[in-house]
Amino acid sequence: MSRFLVTGGCGFIGTNLIEYLLERRDDAKITVLDNLSEGKIEYLKSISNYSEKRIRFIQGDIRNEDDVKKAMEDCDYIIHLAAQTDVIDSIKQPKKDAEINILGTINLLEEAVKKDVDRFVQASSAAPLGEQEMPIHEEKVPQPLAPYGASKLACEGYCSAFAGSHSLRTVALRFSNVYGPKSWHKGSVVAKFIKQILDGEKPTIFGDGGQTRDFIHTRDISQALHLSCTEKIEEGFQMFQIGTGEETSINELYSKLKTKLEDKGIQVPEPDHGEKREGEIYRNYTDISKAKKELNYEPKVDLDRGMDETIDWFLNDYRSFQ
Repeated sequence: MSRFLVTGGCGFIGTNLIEYLLERRDDAKITVLDNLSEGKIEYLKSISNYSEKRIRFIQGDIRNEDDVKKAMEDCDYIIHLAAQTDVIDSIKQPKKDAEINILGTINLLEEAVKKDVDRFVQASSAAPLGEQEMPIHEEKVPQPLAPYGASKLACEGYCSAFAGSHSLRTVALRFSNVYGPKSWHKGSVVAKFIKQILDGEKPTIFGDGGQTRDFIHTRDISQALHLSCTEKIEEGFQMFQIGTGEETSINELYSKLKTKLEDKGIQVPEPDHGEKREGEIYRNYTDISKAKKELNYEPKVDLDRGMDETIDWFLNDYRSFQ
């Protein structure tokens, strides 16, 4: 039996990951720890293979030591997704951002040492790196532009520190821009644009729209998280960039969405343009050669296919949870 704890398991990545794990591992039993600040228990129960025999849900907070202790009973692998992820909110409330992301992660790491778990996997992002020459990779020197990036960098640092001081096997995955089905509350660009268009609103492109992102589907993120638990990798702390290696501008993304939605008979307005946002990285795409070599990771969902799946989910399933 493989026993997983997924923090933030009622959220966007969490529900996709749990569905992925249950599909691929008959022996998987999963504990979910979520405070339901963004996710909902209904989101978790909506996954296609939901089973109360295989999923244990705990409503709790990673900042609460008792909740963490309860959640980590009988777990082999910790996949830590719960976080404050809003860059703008982190600028407005940096202490709150640090409390959730840094102190919450330390609580989990301390309990993971006590429970002697097999592996601790930390979800991170490109935010710790700031502006870099492209493509980004694991050897780049971090220079975060916002408190969110700083707190995620600190989480990576604590994973490394606990590996060094407690021999805890830790992995940090720096995700590129994640999109896909189950984007109920997501405010990231793919989900936000689709929601606004379906609601008859004009989306806003900030800056000139030339800013680029490496868009990765949730199924490929789930693949990387699973491999981070199960693949044989070097002891100690390991860091991997997880993306597709493809660079797409926001203008290109909007054009693709416009074509796909208009093909379904949906009227798509021309977007508004706003000022460049403070703390926003301009170019971002990923060199994934290390993850390919050491994790056997290989992205399988290209942007066109992934956008089709995401649009279909919004048209068929999204409204039922509003």
